[in-house]
Amino acid sequence: MKKILLPLVLAMASSSVMAADENGRITFRGYISAGGTCPIEVVDPGLGVQPWVFLGNYATKAFPTVGTETKEVAFGLRVTPDASCVIAPGTEATVKFDALAGVEGTDMYALNRGGATGLGLLIKDDTGATIDPNTESKKYALAENTPTEMRFFANYKSSAATVGAGMAEADVNFVVALP
Repeated sequence: MKKILLPLVLAMASSSVMAADENGRITFRGYISAGGTCPIEVVDPGLGVQPWVFLGNYATKAFPTVGTETKEVAFGLRVTPDASCVIAPGTEATVKFDALAGVEGTDMYALNRGGATGLGLLIKDDTGATIDPNTESKKYALAENTPTEMRFFANYKSSAATVGAGMAEADVNFVVALP
């Protein structure tokens, strides 16, 4: 079984500027990987390749109780067959996500330390089922001659009665397992 490991940056910037004299922040991020057998890109369905998944800006009061979730944001992993990536008819792949900052609760990916607190990141498959950290996703059918976009969703979920303000970023590795 071929495995392709690439980092997925789910960058959730939480800065807003309210007036002309306010200070703000811009985060520039990137990652250079060695790649794998098959080209895999993080995409915004319908928009194309994106450097990160933006989940939005929220005030702490948007999380009044434990378990409050934000709106889901779609993202995809595009697998593109080429000369080095031959996909046989009927091939299916699974994806396993791993949070670099660890696990929040039982089903969430922890946010990077030093930012917002009391939140975790949920990742769901295209049916809305939560994909727990370090657990294989459902199987996705891959096209043999054209790019396939495996669709997922991500959102924040509060894990504490009080959510603390700050950057809300999670760095998540993924492995696409092909038979």
